[in-house]
Amino acid sequence: MTSKTKITLVPTIRDHHCKRAVQSAGRMGGKSIADIIQRPPGFILLRITAYKANAYLLSIGLTLCVLYLLCTAFFSVGDLAYSEGYKPVSGVIHLDSTISGGALSPGAVAGFAHDAGVEIAIFTDHDTMRWEYGLLPLRGLMRKVVEKNSISSYGEANYLKTIRGLNQKYPGMLTMPGVEAIPFYWWKGSYFTKDLTLMDGHKHLLVMGLKGAEDYKNLPSIGKGYPWKITSETCMRLWPICFFVFAWFLFTSARAKPNGKPLKFAGVMCIFPGIIVLLNNFPFTAACYDQYHGSRGIAPYQEVINYVNARGGITFWAHPELVEEGNREISGVKCITEPYHEDLLKAHDYTGFAAFAAGTKFIIPPGGIWDQILNQYRKRERNRPVWAIGEVDFGDDDSFSIKDSQTIFLLKEKSEEAVIDALKAGRVYALHLYKENAPTLVLDNFTIENIAGKTTAYMGDELRTGENPHLNIHVSCPETEKNAGYKIDIIRNGEVIHQFKSSGNTEMIYDDNYFKSGECVYYRLDIDGPSRIISNPIFVKFDAALRDSNRQ
Repeated sequence: MTSKTKITLVPTIRDHHCKRAVQSAGRMGGKSIADIIQRPPGFILLRITAYKANAYLLSIGLTLCVLYLLCTAFFSVGDLAYSEGYKPVSGVIHLDSTISGGALSPGAVAGFAHDAGVEIAIFTDHDTMRWEYGLLPLRGLMRKVVEKNSISSYGEANYLKTIRGLNQKYPGMLTMPGVEAIPFYWWKGSYFTKDLTLMDGHKHLLVMGLKGAEDYKNLPSIGKGYPWKITSETCMRLWPICFFVFAWFLFTSARAKPNGKPLKFAGVMCIFPGIIVLLNNFPFTAACYDQYHGSRGIAPYQEVINYVNARGGITFWAHPELVEEGNREISGVKCITEPYHEDLLKAHDYTGFAAFAAGTKFIIPPGGIWDQILNQYRKRERNRPVWAIGEVDFGDDDSFSIKDSQTIFLLKEKSEEAVIDALKAGRVYALHLYKENAPTLVLDNFTIENIAGKTTAYMGDELRTGENPHLNIHVSCPETEKNAGYKIDIIRNGEVIHQFKSSGNTEMIYDDNYFKSGECVYYRLDIDGPSRIISNPIFVKFDAALRDSNRQ
């Protein structure tokens, strides 16, 4: 059903570009809005009739005008955009250091972030960097292990101390620890046929919000080995006992014969391979997941997600559309990780995914994988929605800006707890700069109001309403880039319901003439210009009872 919409564009305090964009006309004192804003923006014109006011009242009115002018001159729109104490705070997620194979020390990475004006820096070094390949039939004894720097080898407690210690060196910037988990990899091909390939070694989860060193230490990982359990394979691992049974039979037969030495010798020869194979198979239980039985689908990753959720942490899929086909090697072994955006549909109860920079082709376009997931949630086919963040993946080198991809947090205070809460709630948006010096768009405001109920929903919230959704959108540009053009796509349930093109600062009120009693819908924004913004959704639940109450 095509809905009718009402759009009202209001001029901002700082910009005159919206003046030409005003289309509709409320009437105010016999004059249209368009007539009124011909005066310089930010001014309140007090029309005082001389025969109704004395000199005392006139002086008060002029004083109020001067005070208003001073406020509009000295306060930026960004400071006034979000009510309830929320302020936008810039952050970068996914910083790697020499702790796990990065090119720069933690201090050097933090220095880059601080010098660039970053306010929140979240490190996510690798939990493990250990790869193992064993040869049949003695994989437990005949194996090659390649291990590089990681949180595990550095020490989990030491890692937390190092990262949090950077807050003392850069007190104006909040530095937080996280981890880039490698839940699983598997081997394809064979060492003997020269086609051995490490698969899915670059399929990662970003984990944040774990409390202590033990939580990091026990994080499930193929590099550390998954827990062992008794299965039907346990009996198979005990098969070397047959060597001892056969040796006993040979020794018994040797006693019954005059010349039993050959049989005794054969019995001894059976004992040695039995011992070797038993040592190889010890402890006779099977790991939940190992690297020798092909892909295990989503199961190892869900294991990590469940573990983190149980400890109050959060998980985000890292670089889900990254293509890595043979362009990386580990000790001469080719590594292949195909894009795994489809796994976002298969997994459940994770917190979100990285929209930038490797998520723009299949996940975030209207109707893409993200919208499929959000539609599942609004239909209550999922327990929870998933949120978009930006990840910079900085640390292997400094060939790109540390602010290339950012996550902008809406916070009341700058603390670890507040940051994790904002990520859990979806009270963030993702920002990507197409080039280092590109003008940075700012989403000063994206809220939905229930005017009758006087309630406001922010990104990640759900609003119950008995009226049509009333969207408030405010986008701004740097003062030096007033001519930078961009477009705003308003997306409802995976479909673009309105596209608006503008430049400079834009304050937009969008009334969507859509109401279906009992239905839950969501709205999100895709803003594209010199830089790109992906907002997180706001959910709206329509309630006919509230509509009837409002009409009464």
